[in-house]
Amino acid sequence: MAKLSRKEREDLKLDIQKENILLQRVKRYVQYSGLVCIVAVAMLLTFLKNASQGWRIFTIVIAVISGLLALISFLSYQNGRKHVLKNINYLDENK
Repeated sequence: MAKLSRKEREDLKLDIQKENILLQRVKRYVQYSGLVCIVAVAMLLTFLKNASQGWRIFTIVIAVISGLLALISFLSYQNGRKHVLKNINYLDENK
């Protein structure tokens, strides 16, 4: 395995930093969309038990959409972490 040049190492370090910033954003998306899903489900189980059918359907749609967004964001976060760790290991091997 050939060693990385100085410029390639610096580029890889910058890519790792950029990906870490993006992963922090994705982590916030997971947290916020999960919170919205939990709040919507809690509203369905408490406040909206006796509400009109329209409000219940609207809240169910919001809960499903935010739940799917949380799931997709979580999977993206996990894959991103694996990629960053792979890049860090590659950088450590080629010092």
